[in-house]
Amino acid sequence: MIRKLQKWAIAGVICMLGGTILPTSHAAAAITAANQQHYDDATVTEWKQWVKENAVFMKINPENSKSLKEKDVFQDLQFLKPLLKDKRMVSLGEASHGASEYNSVKVRLVQFLHEEMGFDVIAFESLLGDASVAYAQIGKDKPKETMNKAIYGVWQVEENLALFEYIVERSKTDRPLILTGFDVQATTEPFKAFGNEWFSSVDPSVGRRFEQAERRFIEVHSFDDMKKFRNVQKDLIQEYRALQTFVAKNETKLKSLIPQHEDMVPIMKRVLQNRIDVLDNYVEHMVRMWADMDTKHLPKASYLRDKMMADNVAWLAEEMYPDKKIILWGHNYHIRKHNSTMITEHNGMGFSNDPYPTMGEMLPAELQRQHYVIGLYAYQGSSLKNNDKTEAVKLPHPHGSLEDILKAGGHPVSFINLENQPLEQGTSWMYTPRVAKAWGVLDEVMIARDQYDGIVFIDTIYPSKR
Repeated sequence: MIRKLQKWAIAGVICMLGGTILPTSHAAAAITAANQQHYDDATVTEWKQWVKENAVFMKINPENSKSLKEKDVFQDLQFLKPLLKDKRMVSLGEASHGASEYNSVKVRLVQFLHEEMGFDVIAFESLLGDASVAYAQIGKDKPKETMNKAIYGVWQVEENLALFEYIVERSKTDRPLILTGFDVQATTEPFKAFGNEWFSSVDPSVGRRFEQAERRFIEVHSFDDMKKFRNVQKDLIQEYRALQTFVAKNETKLKSLIPQHEDMVPIMKRVLQNRIDVLDNYVEHMVRMWADMDTKHLPKASYLRDKMMADNVAWLAEEMYPDKKIILWGHNYHIRKHNSTMITEHNGMGFSNDPYPTMGEMLPAELQRQHYVIGLYAYQGSSLKNNDKTEAVKLPHPHGSLEDILKAGGHPVSFINLENQPLEQGTSWMYTPRVAKAWGVLDEVMIARDQYDGIVFIDTIYPSKR
C-alpha cells in the first residue's frame, strides 16, 4: 500500500507539469540574478517603445464557415505572408495548456495558414496513429468525436471544436487540411479497436494479437521490476516485428480496405516502429523511475520522447507529405528552437541549468532552416491545469522581463517578430537574458530570439472550457 501511494505521488508530479516546484540552488541563483538585474528606466523605456511601435494587432476568435467566405477576413494577418513565404513548417506553441485564448488564436492562425498560405497538414503533439485514425474516420464521426479521438485531453476543449469543424468541412473539398500527430507515448481504445478490425479483415487472429500487444504496451509503462520488464520487452518487440511483417505482406489488401485513406498503411508501419523504439529506450527509464521511486530518471525519458517526436516530424515532412507545408501544434517547451541553450528551464519535474534539447532543436538541419517557431505568452489571467484546477499567472512580473516588456504592445493580442531583427538599443532585450514564465508561474531564463522566431502575446487569458 505504501509503494502504491508513492507511485501516485510521483505520478502527480509528472502530470502536474507546471505546479510549484522549488528550483535547485544553481537554477535559483540564475533566476534570482535575472530577476534582480537593475535595468535603468531609460533602457526599459526604449525597449517598450520599440515593442509599442512594432507589435502587430491580431484578432483572436476563429472564423466560422460563413465569415470565411467574406473578403479580407484575414486582413489582420497579412503581415505574416512575407515572414512565412519561404517557410515549410510553422510551429504554434503555448506557455501553458488550458488557456482559452491560446487555443482560439491558434485555431484562427491554422485557418489562415491553410486558407491563404498553402499549409495543408496540421500535426498535434498527440499520438501519430490515433490522430491519423481519427482523420481516416472523419466521414463517420461528428467533429467533437474526431477531436476526442485525435488529441490529448488538454486540448479537448470548446475553443478547439471550431478547428475540428473546419477540418471536417475541408475534408469534403479538393484541398483538405490533413490531421495527424507526432507523439509516441501510449495508445487509446479507438486506435486499438481500429487496428483490430482492420487487421481482422485479413486475418482475425492478427487483429486479436494487435490489440493484445497494444494492451501489454500500456502495461509495461507502469512496471516497477526491471527483470519483469526485460522478459516482456523482448517478447513484445518480437510481436511488433511480426506485425510489421504482416503489414508488409498484406499492404495491397490493407490499402483496398480503406481506399480513401491509403496513407494509413505507411502510418501504421511507422507506429509499429515507434512501439519498438519506445520499448527499446523510453520505457526503460519509466520502469527505473517506478523501481527506484525517484523522478531523476524522467529528464532522460523526456529527452528520448522529444527525440522520437522530432524523428516523426521529419518522417512526416520528408516521407509522408514531402510536397506539403506543415503546421505543428504543441507546448513552447517542445517546439523551441534551441532548448539546450536555455539559461534556466523548467522541464516539468524541476528547474535545470543544463537542459536537454527538445523536439524543435532535434529536427534535421534543412527543416530547421525552413521552420518558423511561434511562442505564446500572457501577461495575466489564469488557465486550466492538467488536473482540472485553475492556476493564475503569477504577478507582478519582474521589471524588464519578457512579459513586462511585451505588455507595452498595448493590444489584447499582439504579434512580435524576432527573426532577422538587427541588434539595436530598442531590440537588445531579445538578445539578452530575459525571465519569462512557463505555465504562467515558473520563471525561466532565456535569450528570446534563440528560442522563437515570433511571439504571440496575449494580455489576459481565461481557463479553457473542457
